[in-house]
Amino acid sequence: MQRRVGSTCDTHIRKQTGEFGKLFEKTCQTKTKEERQLWWQALTDVADVLGYHSQNWHTEAEMIKAIANDVLGKLNLTPLKDFEDFVGMEYHIAKMSVLLNLESEEVRMVGIWGTSGIGKDHHCESFIRSA
Repeated sequence: MQRRVGSTCDTHIRKQTGEFGKLFEKTCQTKTKEERQLWWQALTDVADVLGYHSQNWHTEAEMIKAIANDVLGKLNLTPLKDFEDFVGMEYHIAKMSVLLNLESEEVRMVGIWGTSGIGKDHHCESFIRSA
């Protein structure tokens, strides 16, 4: 299946053919062989990336949902189901409970920030289960 970037087909970008190829040749006239090869490889790699164009969707929400599902499928994640063995988890849950003041009728918004892989999702999941 050919995808288009403006009026240029991804195949022309991947293989540097057609109008794109002519412009590529013109641009590369003053470049070394090594530079041309690097550019060629980069363009080939970019053309191989499957993209999403917002004009192909009825709503932005549908497009975002499709992208999220596509990414999740590629990540192949297996979420943990049992948090009892996490050392110190009870302390963090108790600390969050105090901060959130769950007995209050006020609406609260929580943002959890941190480096990837430090357990933000696990803390949230544990907190929700204990609430």
